Amino acid sequence: MDLRRLTFDDVVAGARLTAAAFGGEPREARLRRYLTLEPEGWFAVEDEGRLVALGGAVAFGRLAWLGLMVVEPARQRQGLGRIVARAAIDWASGRGCSTICLIATPAGIPLYRRLGFVPDGDSHELTGAPRPLPLTREASTVRPWSTGDTPEVARFDAPAFGADRSRLLATYASEFSESAWVVRDERGRVSGFVVVQDDLIGPWCAADERVGGRLLDVALRGVTRTLRVGVVDALGAQLLALRGFDAGRSLPRMRLGPPVPRPAHPRLLAHASYAVG
Repeated sequence: MDLRRLTFDDVVAGARLTAAAFGGEPREARLRRYLTLEPEGWFAVEDEGRLVALGGAVAFGRLAWLGLMVVEPARQRQGLGRIVARAAIDWASGRGCSTICLIATPAGIPLYRRLGFVPDGDSHELTGAPRPLPLTREASTVRPWSTGDTPEVARFDAPAFGADRSRLLATYASEFSESAWVVRDERGRVSGFVVVQDDLIGPWCAADERVGGRLLDVALRGVTRTLRVGVVDALGAQLLALRGFDAGRSLPRMRLGPPVPRPAHPRLLAHASYAVG
C-alpha cells in the first residue's frame, strides 16, 4: 500500500471512487479542475495498483482548504482517511498555511477531531428547481463576468472568504463563462458575483441582501434544472428559499488553527465547492 500524489492520470479512477463514496455519477471534470487549481496538494493511497483513498488541500496564502476526502467503501475504518488527511495537512503547513478549514461529513467528524480540528460554524445545503423573481430595473447592473473583472472580484471577495482566492475565481469564471455574473454599484465598483455551475450555485458573494437577490434573479433566469447550493450565510438561505429552494442537510465547518477574521460585509453566501472552499 503506497501513499503518493494524485495526478491527472488518476482522474478517471478518482472520479469513480468519489462517486462510490458520495453517490451520483463520476465527476471527472470536477476532479480535473481541483488538480489544476493545486497540482501538488492532492494525495492518493494505492493498493496493488488500485486507488483506494484520496483527498487533498488547496492553499490560499495563510489559509488552506482541505477536501474531497474519500475512501473506498469496503476499505473504510482502516486508517486510510487519516493517512491522506495527514499528508494534506503537512503539505499545507509546509506551504505556510496557519489555518486549515473544511466541511465535514458526519462520518468524518471523529477523524477531524482527532487531528485537532474544532467547530467553525455550519454550512447548509439547499436544493431546488429555481423560480427567480421578476427582474427589476436594477438588474441591468448585473453583467456577464469578463476576464478583466477577475482582479477586482478577487479583491472584493478576499475579506469575505478570509484569503485571496483569485486562482479559484479565475478558474470558475473561465470554465463557466456563460453563467458567471458580476454586479457593480453606482460608482462602478464590484458589489457582488455569482457562478452557476452544471448543477451547483457558487461561489456567491454580495455586499448586501438586495445585491445578492439581484444576482440570483439574473443568473437563474431560464435555468430549469435542479441545482444544489452549499450556503455559508443565513441570508443566502433566505434568498434561495424565496426562489424555490428547499433546505436539506446541515454540515459542520471545522478548522485547524486560529479563526479567520471576516467583516460583516461583504457576505460570503455560498461555497464554490465543499472540496475547495
